[in-house]
Amino acid sequence: MKNQETLNIENQRQFFVFRFKRKIFIWFSILVIVLLVIFLITGFYSASQPVSYLPKNIPDFIDSLPSAEGQFLIKNEWYNIIVDQKGRIAVKGPDGKVIISALTYYLESEDGKNNWGLKNVFVNRVNDSSIQIKGDGIKNEQIQLSIIANKSIPKIDIQVETNYHINTIIKKEAIVASFNIPLSQVYRKNREMDTKNFQPEYWLQKEGVRFGDNKHSALIYHTPLISSLQLETEKKRLFINLDYALDHPFVKFPYQKDQRGRWQNLSASDFKNGSELKNSFSIYIGPIPKAIPRLMLVPFGYKAGYVFTEHADGGNIRTQRAAYFGSEDITNATQATGGFVQHKIPVTKSVFYTGSETSPGASIYQPDSVSPLLNFLDQIYATNLYDLCLHTPENGTSNRQILEESIKFMKERYNSVCWIDHGFYGGKLNREAFVCDGLDSLSPYYAADLWKKYNTKYFWSPAVEMINNSNWVSVSENIKRLKFYKAYVTFLRRYISPKDLKNLNIIQIIKKIRSNYSYRIEMNTLEYNSGPSLPTPLYWQNPTRTGEFYSWATNQEKSYGDLSENEVEKEKDQLSNLISHQGIFIDHGYFVRNRSDDRILKTINGKLVINPNFDKILSLIDERRKRGDLYVTTVRDLLNYWIMLEKVEFQYLPDGSINIINNNDNAIKGLSLIIKAKKVLVDGKLPVMKETNDDKIFWFDLGQHETVKITIPAI
Repeated sequence: MKNQETLNIENQRQFFVFRFKRKIFIWFSILVIVLLVIFLITGFYSASQPVSYLPKNIPDFIDSLPSAEGQFLIKNEWYNIIVDQKGRIAVKGPDGKVIISALTYYLESEDGKNNWGLKNVFVNRVNDSSIQIKGDGIKNEQIQLSIIANKSIPKIDIQVETNYHINTIIKKEAIVASFNIPLSQVYRKNREMDTKNFQPEYWLQKEGVRFGDNKHSALIYHTPLISSLQLETEKKRLFINLDYALDHPFVKFPYQKDQRGRWQNLSASDFKNGSELKNSFSIYIGPIPKAIPRLMLVPFGYKAGYVFTEHADGGNIRTQRAAYFGSEDITNATQATGGFVQHKIPVTKSVFYTGSETSPGASIYQPDSVSPLLNFLDQIYATNLYDLCLHTPENGTSNRQILEESIKFMKERYNSVCWIDHGFYGGKLNREAFVCDGLDSLSPYYAADLWKKYNTKYFWSPAVEMINNSNWVSVSENIKRLKFYKAYVTFLRRYISPKDLKNLNIIQIIKKIRSNYSYRIEMNTLEYNSGPSLPTPLYWQNPTRTGEFYSWATNQEKSYGDLSENEVEKEKDQLSNLISHQGIFIDHGYFVRNRSDDRILKTINGKLVINPNFDKILSLIDERRKRGDLYVTTVRDLLNYWIMLEKVEFQYLPDGSINIINNNDNAIKGLSLIIKAKKVLVDGKLPVMKETNDDKIFWFDLGQHETVKITIPAI
């Protein structure tokens, strides 16, 4: 009996122990699940917030209205401009409602110093429509702001001149506009428009933003004479960047005998004593049309743009013919069976002029002979599809004679305006490169005078790739170091945009991440997935480093994986993403190198031919072009178009119409705009037009110095 009681007690004890352990396990599991949910939600929230590129600890006093004492006043029927003795500026409506509470000067130098506002201010009323403000900045730079009211249209012109009296390296110089009316429209860098669910921060390229509505409106749009615009949404602050290091990236490789590849980030402008910077922009106040036409990034009604740029490394006549004509056996462009020529795909194609490489077609001129490459280049140039340029003159550093001979030859034979650096990564070879000594007038490898002489003006910049790679955060390395939260947030930010994280449901988010992860790096130089706050300049001039020369960006060296059928499907998805997000992709490619990891070419039956799956990719690009979605072009033609857009002017008239003025000496073919309206007229006539989502894209030719009137009829 006692044994039975003992057994029962033991069974009860074991039962209670089991129940206790089960409860512990359940509570522990619940705790793990709760912590996991918190982990996922907080990481999700962090990834959905764009990374900020604005100054930290912005003081609230920059939003303050001018003092009531000693005011200067300019009035017209649309607005009142008020400036006090300290140079503080505000703009009010005719009824006294504050529209802009402040316009504040800001400077941040490379040494970390920053300053809000001006010292030693002097304000002068020039006439009944203009006020001039002079003052000093943190580095003793002298700043002059001219505020000019327009009497015939509701516009304020603002001109800024900065004179530097000591050598100053600038990270950011800006006029910060503080608005006192609600944000209503954001004109994004890809020409989409946000009217709700605004992101916390935007880098807007030189596009614009609108605040308010009806008579209490403020519009700034299309600002070619500044560096860029950045918007801090919650505070309704617009940073009108006069100069900003991230808008014009530049890297330099000093000479390195050891070829270790050290480089310097020289993106920040270096203003010397006695130099000056001039900027201007306009703000419209009052009766602004409800629908604002925005310039598309590409002409003729296309939604997105694609540019193949080819680096000449490793090419020979066999690989050239295979990539462009379809097979090494084809010697005539008219007989192409595949490749770039057969599909009529333009390329900005670089070549070597000369060099020690003796493989036929490795360069235009080889020792004691003219290469078959010359005839090949003549043929493809005759198609008017190809933008031919130097990949520096040769594999190694060029002497002055070869440098001028090659630049002159490419100009006279192929009207070359582009240049793609080669061989600079180690720091020893190709010292004439743009990122080496080509811009250094004291170097024996100085090339800038020859580039100017022969009108070479558009240069590939590796700066975006170099800087991005230096800032790369590895997901796998963080996991190995048990930094799971950082790895998770980095993963999300890499493969889905903050906007999609906020707007899609969980199923859609998982599908989007799976799709984006499959091709790892986004095929869009605007980097849509990285969010709207990231500065992604497509082309630029660095005001103190590169002078009058333009640079264009690539954000990756494009690879095509194993070029299986699956890779073709991924490329199809990438093209769809590029088009749906109205992006631009400038491809940094190696199409004639034929290295084992390139896979662009393939040997079939002993002959070098284009890889059939790469040919399918070219066919997909051609198909999207024929559908009117994808503008396939060259660096030369795209930069020519973009630079002409800088001289297009918009005037918003009180009657609701809009003048578009071409201030170029040449006509703009296929000028393309997008607008949220059911119908639009150009000089009273319907232009060519098509729908995209809720917007209309329309396009027309705009003659040299021609003005057209845009009207939106009531429906």
